[in-house]
Amino acid sequence: MSEGLVERSSDYGQLIEEVFIDPIRTVVVVDDDYPTLDALLDKELGTSQAPWDKADTQRAREIMQFCHGRERPWLVEIHDGRLPSLTAEATAATHLHHSDLMILDYHLDKQHPSDGGKAIEILRSLAGNDHFNLVIVYTKGNEEQGGDISRVVQEIAVGLCTADTRFVMGEQGAKRINELLDEWEDERESIRSELMEWIGDATFVKARGIEDRNDRWQSICSWPELDGLKALLESAPPSVKAKKLEFKLALKWAFDRKQAELTAISKLSQCDYGNVDFDSRPDGTNWIRTDRLFVTVVSKEHQPDSLPSRLLTALQSWDPEPHRLLMSKMRAELDERGVLAEGKVLDKRLLQAGWLGELLVADPDRRTWNIHNAIGRHWEGLGDAIRADVTDFADRLASHLMGAGPDGAISRWYGSPIASYVACHLNRHACSKPVEGVHLTTGHVLQIESNLKAEQYWLCMSPACDLVPGQKKWGKGNFTPFAAVSLTEARSCADTLSDAADGNNLFLEIGGVLRCFRFVQPPKTQDGRIIAAHPKWEQMFAADMGKFGSINKSLSIARTSGNGDELGFNTCAAIVVAQLRYEYAINLLHRFGSTLSRVGLDFVGMTATPAGNGQTHP
Repeated sequence: MSEGLVERSSDYGQLIEEVFIDPIRTVVVVDDDYPTLDALLDKELGTSQAPWDKADTQRAREIMQFCHGRERPWLVEIHDGRLPSLTAEATAATHLHHSDLMILDYHLDKQHPSDGGKAIEILRSLAGNDHFNLVIVYTKGNEEQGGDISRVVQEIAVGLCTADTRFVMGEQGAKRINELLDEWEDERESIRSELMEWIGDATFVKARGIEDRNDRWQSICSWPELDGLKALLESAPPSVKAKKLEFKLALKWAFDRKQAELTAISKLSQCDYGNVDFDSRPDGTNWIRTDRLFVTVVSKEHQPDSLPSRLLTALQSWDPEPHRLLMSKMRAELDERGVLAEGKVLDKRLLQAGWLGELLVADPDRRTWNIHNAIGRHWEGLGDAIRADVTDFADRLASHLMGAGPDGAISRWYGSPIASYVACHLNRHACSKPVEGVHLTTGHVLQIESNLKAEQYWLCMSPACDLVPGQKKWGKGNFTPFAAVSLTEARSCADTLSDAADGNNLFLEIGGVLRCFRFVQPPKTQDGRIIAAHPKWEQMFAADMGKFGSINKSLSIARTSGNGDELGFNTCAAIVVAQLRYEYAINLLHRFGSTLSRVGLDFVGMTATPAGNGQTHP
């Protein structure tokens, strides 16, 4: 992160402070050198005479004073970290996520004062819970480049990583590189260790964070920090060079060995906490981030009252994207005003009575669906109650970003995305959503098992009221009839953007991949006439009244099959893989209904060609 970026983010930093720092109310300090309330009470009662270092006690007092002296005081608790085992210490962290901020000493083991294992276990526990956790690792050490603080940052980043299968070499590649290195060792015994020296902890974490793509290793090979490794390979003996000692092959070997080394000394985590990003700058600003954890390491050379500003500087250096700020603001408003918002929702007692009646229906299937709807209504009510404050924040956020213009703001966080891809993802969000419900309904997209090589996707186009289990008696046992329209996949989503507004295209995310389908094929021209296509549909029957599992979304489908004068049924498996938003499903349902109700008229078209004199040629 450049210096200029943090400077130009000063106004943006105020918004960051508003959503990350201002909501802090509770702080937990974990340091084995600080006296706790329990220990002080024990000493007062004469049950303990544990001495504390005066400087450490003074530092603990300073932390409490700055927490209590803020305009909106922070509630602070001190935990000494002295539990019987490392497992107990990590388990104790399960209650610590209820605090808004943790100030954590890195060296909690007096038997091994240079070991940060206990602190890393606590950080892993926080990274694995369902809250976003802010942590200041407050420890001894200097902030000079390569100093103790920089080392601690790298150790924490590595400790939050798991082993990456992408770094494991294949058998053939490993055999080839080892044969070349064996030959090189005849002249240079330390060549393996020399190669490994170029893959430090920071380089390992950085490489692990690169997403899967075809040019992944090509990108890593271009890193300037690996130029020394490349130069070292250039010094290989001619006999080794002649056997094509490739830089990428040697690099893969080095990362494979680095990961094996970290695994052997138990530096890597056993649990996957997602992607791990980190940055450590020469001025001492640093941060480590996972999906649920943000950490900055601060030297105890800095006074406690500087910790909020150090945390803010680290957050500014991270430079979170605008929508993260907006979501964090929404979460903070719910925490701050949730009770008030709850009161506004619950104040409408007659409405609540009606909703309660819907929850208490005897039919378990209807009750499940009604519960789903009730939760949605209450979320909507909570959202409406906090909307004004969130809208004000969003307006200030947008006003600030307008200074750089749309292109500048987008490139700051997202690079230069291809416009057509952005449009496709916007359309996907507009027309579809994650699969909801526990039974088949209008707008569900089914992937149906077929003997054909190509996958078959069908869109449920029966009215939702006809699909509620048990609501209608069809006389077909537990099978619910429904109409399904066959969807035709487009060659690419970008190809459909020219006519996206026609409402014929469906942008869906299936298995994490964005795909585009057509409800009907585009019109064709035949003999100068435009022939409109109609939906290809089929009557199907869903077993168990269309109910499906809440996890795998699978159900059984019966389809008709004919052979000569005989009509039969084939049963096949289906999975609900996507769902249209209500308004899009209803729009297509109306179009489908119009197709079914069309009337064929006996008008005769022109069969002769007009001549230039107004006559016609036969």
